[in-house]
Amino acid sequence: MHELTLATAIVEMAVLEAEKNNAGSVKEIELEVGKLSGVDADALEFALSLAVRNTKLEYTVIKILHTDGIGRCNLCNRSFIMHAVWTPCPGCKMPAGQIIHGEALRVVSLVVDD
Repeated sequence: MHELTLATAIVEMAVLEAEKNNAGSVKEIELEVGKLSGVDADALEFALSLAVRNTKLEYTVIKILHTDGIGRCNLCNRSFIMHAVWTPCPGCKMPAGQIIHGEALRVVSLVVDD
């Protein structure tokens, strides 16, 4: 379950950032999880609930934004929503030539208390 490793890294990064800025606590953390990131958002949410225990994030509101995968066909140049990495182009049925959005797992924002 790599989501627990990811959750631990997110918590460590947020705690370090809060300490670096002399924050008393972290009120909110907002994450973006792309549908093509390979991260199970539900498993990450559960792992985060474990990883925040006994840290500055224990009472933090964690928001997870789910972003769609978007691909562009190299043959017909059409952009389309991808539900999996190998989603074919709905126009010409060729596999997506490039993924242009939806692979990210990132911290969007961190709200701290003084």
